[in-house]
Amino acid sequence: MQVFPFLSPAWLERLTTAAGGGAVGPGAAVVQLVVRGGPDGEVAFVLEVDPGRVRARPGRDPEAGVTLSLAWETAWRINRGELSAPEAFRAGLVKVRGDAAPLVELAATLSPLGPAAATLREETVDA
Repeated sequence: MQVFPFLSPAWLERLTTAAGGGAVGPGAAVVQLVVRGGPDGEVAFVLEVDPGRVRARPGRDPEAGVTLSLAWETAWRINRGELSAPEAFRAGLVKVRGDAAPLVELAATLSPLGPAAATLREETVDA
């Protein structure tokens, strides 16, 4: 079994594949994520979301409508299934900059990420 370092470009590519993503349309919502304090420092990546499709890619996107910032430990716990994203939001572990309202609308579209993350759990190493 191949393993992927958490949040590495290869891991993001595998997440996209597991979520059934790929090319997304021109009207895709763009969510910037910034994970701080990891083994390699800060990691920024982008989720492009279309109905039923999610694409993850490394880097930053100035067109992102919302930026979510969280600690590496929080991201790792969400990835491992020890903490849900809604729980992390409610606990104040995720900082939001920009218009978060679309995240509620995107909830159904983001649903492929749950099973995709579960698929990746056994393929992910923490550094």
